[in-house]
Amino acid sequence: MATANTLERIFSVDYKSKIQPIVSVCTWGKGLENLRRPRGVTIDISTGDIYVADSWNNCVKVFDCNGQIMFKFGDEEGEGKMYGPDGLAICRDRILISQRNDCILNYQMNGKFISRIGKPGKGELEFTDPLGLTFDESSGEVYICDSDNHRIQILSKELTYKTQFGQDNLYYPVDVKLTKEFIYILDQSNPCLHLYNYNLILHKRIISGGDGSQLIYPKFFDIDNSNNILITDYSIISSSRYISIYNSQFDLIHKISIPDPTGITVDNRGRVIAVCVGGLRLLNIF
Repeated sequence: MATANTLERIFSVDYKSKIQPIVSVCTWGKGLENLRRPRGVTIDISTGDIYVADSWNNCVKVFDCNGQIMFKFGDEEGEGKMYGPDGLAICRDRILISQRNDCILNYQMNGKFISRIGKPGKGELEFTDPLGLTFDESSGEVYICDSDNHRIQILSKELTYKTQFGQDNLYYPVDVKLTKEFIYILDQSNPCLHLYNYNLILHKRIISGGDGSQLIYPKFFDIDNSNNILITDYSIISSSRYISIYNSQFDLIHKISIPDPTGITVDNRGRVIAVCVGGLRLLNIF
């Protein structure tokens, strides 16, 4: 049996029907079948394929819907070189990847590099620690958490700078999602979800009180088809290692104990796909 911190995991769980299978368990390492500190995860809804930012291996790995490894990508040199990939967003026929060296990489879904977007800094189309990002299907715009600049940058469908917002309210935004009504932004340093309208005005903050359901050190989140909100919360200091699930009225409905969760997404079948660090525990929802 492996010891803690020797495994990197991809978990799948259907929290509605109480089924909790493991999709894949990957050993720690540098090989195709291994993961080292995975971060963001997203689903190609057309195929069900799972894309994982394998941060310490400086690549993105692609699994099929059953959790079997298919291929990996990430240039080792040049403008497409990956360095600590973090957030992922599928934008029609391409995938955007945020990086720890303060830029966004634009790749084809098959792993062919297209372009590098942005550079370090505080100006337009400049980033300091970009993390979560998302794509607006209706407009083609891309929303990027420019975390250490305390803002969200919006790029046009041509991936040029359009606008920015949030500097007066965001401390360290780490992930962003869109619904028809609101822009949801997860803030790590001031743990809460900010809800902005599409005029880019703060509507309200949620899930941040002292009632026992608040967040400690959130990482990523997703919103399912029933508007349930699923947030990973992983803090070594506070021993917070959960996926917290809130309903559309923002009430805590489930809290899943899971070893060191980072990225999370929900597929079309209602399965929760979470990438996690270490441990051998299975998911226990109820």
